[in-house]
Amino acid sequence: MFKKISLLLLAVFSAAFLFTGGEYASGEAVHPAADSPFIRYYGRWEMQDKTALTGQGATYIRAKFTGSSELRADLTGKGVFWAYSIDGRAFQRVEVKGNKPITLGKGLAKDKEHLVTLVRATEGQAGISKFKGFILEQGGKLIPPPADKQRRLEFIGDSITAGSINLMPYNGTNYFVSEDGNMSYAPLLSRLLDADWSVVAKSGGGVVHNYADPWPSDKPRAIDRYGWTFFHAAISKDNPVWNSRNFPVDAVIVALGTNDFSDPHRKPTKEEFCTAYNALLKKIRQMNPQAKIICLEPLPSHLPAEIRAWIAASVQAQQDAKMYFIPINDKAPLLAPEDYTDGRTHPNILGHIKTAAYLKDKIAAIMEWE
Repeated sequence: MFKKISLLLLAVFSAAFLFTGGEYASGEAVHPAADSPFIRYYGRWEMQDKTALTGQGATYIRAKFTGSSELRADLTGKGVFWAYSIDGRAFQRVEVKGNKPITLGKGLAKDKEHLVTLVRATEGQAGISKFKGFILEQGGKLIPPPADKQRRLEFIGDSITAGSINLMPYNGTNYFVSEDGNMSYAPLLSRLLDADWSVVAKSGGGVVHNYADPWPSDKPRAIDRYGWTFFHAAISKDNPVWNSRNFPVDAVIVALGTNDFSDPHRKPTKEEFCTAYNALLKKIRQMNPQAKIICLEPLPSHLPAEIRAWIAASVQAQQDAKMYFIPINDKAPLLAPEDYTDGRTHPNILGHIKTAAYLKDKIAAIMEWE
């Protein structure tokens, strides 16, 4: 079953690298604005003056349209990659390079209804994306979209959850090129569970200590970032605060701890780590009073084994009946070296698929999802 799920996900969701652009040949275009009731948003978004803004990875849009053989998106946010699919076809990637609308589809049947899914593939630290709406040919229109899923998950994590370096090795200049958050285990797992999702993940992010930060550091950590609508590099009272009622979730999945132990000269003590982890759990519970909170052991098996025990102890200390811990590498490493792009920390696409397949039944059992 594990192998079957992995092969199915690889076949359905493998990303193709197709960069498109162009203008309509003729006819007056129809431009449904971003605040159209027929456009559905998932994850952390904010609407400002008929423009939808997002500063997180793996946020996405769904819409249905008819009467147009082409579809474009009025989307800005230089250097950010998006993945899109029309009518359930394999996702394709496109990079936003300027103010020119992005072509998502051509040669579509005008007399048919079409479903578009548009997912931000780049994590939040790449900047804010602005979506002003779709552009259709004359006679085209948006129509009511499919109903939202009955299940919702949110993930808080680091570069692994963000999908960093899952497409190709990092060469010093291609970080966001090598990242596809749409093919992270988080969206893959959500699809396996027929759930909508939200992702709050930053490369290098930690619970008590971020990658490459000094000790101590005034940089935002997971507890800070989780409370914000968008990614921000610094703590400020001006950072927009996220209202979890805008996208209520059934469970929050916590996948952190790798970067806390990345400094070869200074590791957190048990007291330091557990104090910070418990504070994060309290923050998540405060923002999601009814949701289940599921904490994962960090994925890389080279990390000290005590991390697993410390996270489990933090969960137990909360004495919260809706809080859970899932070990990953307690019996044997989940992933082999070939499942990582860099051999030990960042999974490739197959590694993410294996992770999603491993978690599927465990999350379903906790959620009582059949």
